[in-house]
Amino acid sequence: APAFAFAEPGIAPDGREIAFSSGGDIWSVPASGGEARLLVAGAATDRRPMYSPNGRELAFVSTRTGGGDIYVLTLTTGNVRRVTWDDGLEQLDGWSPDAQWLYFSSTGHDIASMNDVFRVPAAGGTPMPMAGERYVNEFGAAVSPDGHRLAIVAHGIASNQWWRKGSSHLDQWELWLMNVDGPPAFARLTAPGAREEWPMWSGDGRSLYYVSDRGGVENIWTRPAAPSGADR
Repeated sequence: APAFAFAEPGIAPDGREIAFSSGGDIWSVPASGGEARLLVAGAATDRRPMYSPNGRELAFVSTRTGGGDIYVLTLTTGNVRRVTWDDGLEQLDGWSPDAQWLYFSSTGHDIASMNDVFRVPAAGGTPMPMAGERYVNEFGAAVSPDGHRLAIVAHGIASNQWWRKGSSHLDQWELWLMNVDGPPAFARLTAPGAREEWPMWSGDGRSLYYVSDRGGVENIWTRPAAPSGADR
């Protein structure tokens, strides 16, 4: 029997359904288990499904028009609209809490395949740079529950090799915090010397969870969502 791979799960806001990628298509399945149904299919690679906070739409990345752009599926109608129109690969990072914005990382405007962080109206429009420091790799944006702060990953040039064991200074990156409204006001949260990525906010917005290999292997850590405080 053929063996199937299932990856990149995204859970619906009500917790009842999980979207995932398999075979270059996007499927959904009840969180309690059951038969999967096809949501997005085609000759392209469709991946990284993420439900909107109101549960009405599903954003995803597709290669149907080139290197990889962001699209949004309206779940009630099946309509798919294209949101980004860039030449570089775009990685979908998440929705704003009010479902008005999509945050993503793109290699299209820096050098040596380094990323910058943008946000774009979910209804379509011009992407706005959020963290676009030249010659700095910035990616993995996670917006706070109140929508006013952004946790990002910065530095290091090997963000596409998170799986590789062992490390050098070119692989290492840290977590940073910035304001969404007003001046960016960057603040570093974690010290250099390890690969620290995939930030995720706690429900109350006081803590961040992330992955770090500071102990030699990748484990889940947590820390306050502020420059002061201990990592655990």
